[in-house]
Amino acid sequence: MGVAPLFCCFKNKSENCIVLTGLGSSIVAFSFLIWGLADLWFDKKGVKAIYIITFILVCLCLLAFIALFIILNLKKTGSYRTFNNYGKIFCLAILVMCAISLIFLFIAFIILIVDYADLENDASGQQIPSHEWAAVFLPSLLGLICLVIMALAANILFKVFNDKLTGTPYPVTINQNSMTTYPNIPQPVIFPINNGPVPPMGNNQAYPVVVQQSGMNLNK
Repeated sequence: MGVAPLFCCFKNKSENCIVLTGLGSSIVAFSFLIWGLADLWFDKKGVKAIYIITFILVCLCLLAFIALFIILNLKKTGSYRTFNNYGKIFCLAILVMCAISLIFLFIAFIILIVDYADLENDASGQQIPSHEWAAVFLPSLLGLICLVIMALAANILFKVFNDKLTGTPYPVTINQNSMTTYPNIPQPVIFPINNGPVPPMGNNQAYPVVVQQSGMNLNK
């Protein structure tokens, strides 16, 4: 898991940015699927069943992203490794639920288009209100897009938690325009200094030399 080619625009983004993107996408999908459930007419009970299953899986993904956000912002404690393992499990669960939801929602979307088209043809010239057609297209299309974003976010978050367990630092974006400033440290000077001030040599006064003669005369 943690397939690098699928990191897409999440590469080098901060951990909180990734998890909040997944959380926001799940909230959008949750909101629009509620609209679909409230406003759509289901001719077949099976279509309504898979639509409801998709809605439930999206709700579970929403809760899983909340749990991931909490785990990512926990302070390092003695059970930190355990929480990272839980994070990997949540990511795998999100990926599985997103895959199932994508399949179910796509199937429901196609069947709903066919059912509404047949209903309009059988209505003897009466057209289906535009808000019902919008309820067919918008929740399904936005739900599919959000599910893809959620899956991509869970994919890279799996790598984040795996890197935490292995001790590999997760890369973040570094501003290339930033400049590093160094303190002005004086450079060492090579002696002698010809043009510089002469260091003091102590007291320059000459000390008197005292010569003492012994009382013995060696030249007799």
